[in-house]
Amino acid sequence: MATHNQVRLVGFLKNNPQIINPDQEGETKILFLLRTIHREIDGYHGMQFQDLMVYYDGTELMPKMMNLTQFDLIDIKGVFNILSLNKLSTCSGCGNKNIKYNGTSTFVYPIAVTKLNGMQSAYEHDVELPERILEKHFKEVSNQALIIGTVVSEPEMVMVENGKFPCCRYRLGVDRKYYIKTQGDITADYPWVYSYAQQAERDFTHLKKGTLILVDGFIQNRKIKSRMICQTCGKEYLFDDAATEFVPYAIEYLSDYVTDEEIAMNERRQLLEMNNKI
Repeated sequence: MATHNQVRLVGFLKNNPQIINPDQEGETKILFLLRTIHREIDGYHGMQFQDLMVYYDGTELMPKMMNLTQFDLIDIKGVFNILSLNKLSTCSGCGNKNIKYNGTSTFVYPIAVTKLNGMQSAYEHDVELPERILEKHFKEVSNQALIIGTVVSEPEMVMVENGKFPCCRYRLGVDRKYYIKTQGDITADYPWVYSYAQQAERDFTHLKKGTLILVDGFIQNRKIKSRMICQTCGKEYLFDDAATEFVPYAIEYLSDYVTDEEIAMNERRQLLEMNNKI
């Protein structure tokens, strides 16, 4: 099956990287949030700037990654990964700690990293200047994802912005093409895709489980509230969580999709059935 999972990010570090096990060779891990921007999409009214998690636990790029600091402007070529993990939250009633099992965390794993500039002085001069630099010079390339995957859930149509715009959501199965030795037993990822406006209507009409598609889009990271029932006092409460999806600029239907001819045949058949009932 065709395999493609490529991400390019150009953005600046929101904070200094968190470095785990810095003195243990081969066991060092580094993660940070990278602020990016994306192009406009018809019908999409989410955040213009996206803060995306970057995670690396390899050895080849580690010396360069460990020298990065807050507000460094960098260019990353990488792949997206989704890992299962347990999430800890605190009950608002009794203060007990509870674990949400089998949660997910999405991040970009770098294959290549280039530092373009340091923008600490720009931030000190004007706190909004780093974002304006992104918008003026890197908007076309700051947050780009190209993935090929198979639709693994039936497309669902919902209305957003108080019913003004259609949104079609579905899940993809994306085979990994880049081997990460620390995740050697994971061979595929399952991201959600949220398409909007005319693209949403096309997706809802043409896609089905088993359709192979190419998605050209950006990564969206949203703050959400997740529900938890306290194991100690039984109280249901909400805790801060995050959801990550792909929002397409464009989608190419590669195989096993519903064609225009099939749609026309179904419409004619339904019309005949209605006439026969009259």
